[in-house]
Amino acid sequence: MRSVSLNEYLNKDNVWARRLLGLEEFKRVRDIGQIEKEYNLDKYAKLLDRNFDNIEAYKVAEFEDAGVRQDDMLYVSIKDELFQAKLSFYRKVIYATIKETIDKYRSDGLCELGCGYGYHLSYLGGKRVGGEYSDNAIKLAERVGMPVKKFNYYNTSDYSIIEKNSVVLTVHSLEQIPDSRCFVEGLAAHKQNVKCVINFEPSRIEERSNFLGLLRNKYVEINDYNRNLYSVIRSRKDVEVLEYEQDLMGWFNPLNSTNMIVWRFKS
Repeated sequence: MRSVSLNEYLNKDNVWARRLLGLEEFKRVRDIGQIEKEYNLDKYAKLLDRNFDNIEAYKVAEFEDAGVRQDDMLYVSIKDELFQAKLSFYRKVIYATIKETIDKYRSDGLCELGCGYGYHLSYLGGKRVGGEYSDNAIKLAERVGMPVKKFNYYNTSDYSIIEKNSVVLTVHSLEQIPDSRCFVEGLAAHKQNVKCVINFEPSRIEERSNFLGLLRNKYVEINDYNRNLYSVIRSRKDVEVLEYEQDLMGWFNPLNSTNMIVWRFKS
């Protein structure tokens, strides 16, 4: 990895510099219609048109569809430090971080919500199930042999896919839910099956106070990403936070910085 400055990253050629400064108009409404269009009918529909024989090939194609090849240098972040690293290298760091955290807390089952076609499930192994909104992603999961069921964050009954004594995982899927109360309440309705919850998610964080932090919050706002995951969790008296790492890593985008929260319902 090569260390870089914020000025090098947010230069005049960076589209997000222009958008954050208001020089280029950009605004999203992160509702079901946006998710259907952006993910089911675009991202996963394109992948479903391919015909590979392994899940890694689909993941590589997913990045290529987004304009990134495995040897391309990306801007990434660790806390408030910015770097450039090859996509292939940073992917290994991310997956190792997820697996290490899951292995620390897992005993029986694993349920990843918003799992796409099940890529994380493929290397986490064991007794596992995924939940996903996109019909095309579910079809793709069936093709590559991943156990993924229909799931909608907004439907409390859908959380019944969580099996007894499961660790619940989310990785950059709750970012699509501006208000995370539906997620926490859905889990609470099935908390007898939830051992603990591990969220690797970007979100607005009120405590951010430096310039990069303010830019990250603005990035969340104009993309209509999640505004309140950590604040909702810590406001509940029936919840215990086990681990919290703010701005752990900026996965493929320093502005869309991932926070790690590990928590559980009190018995």
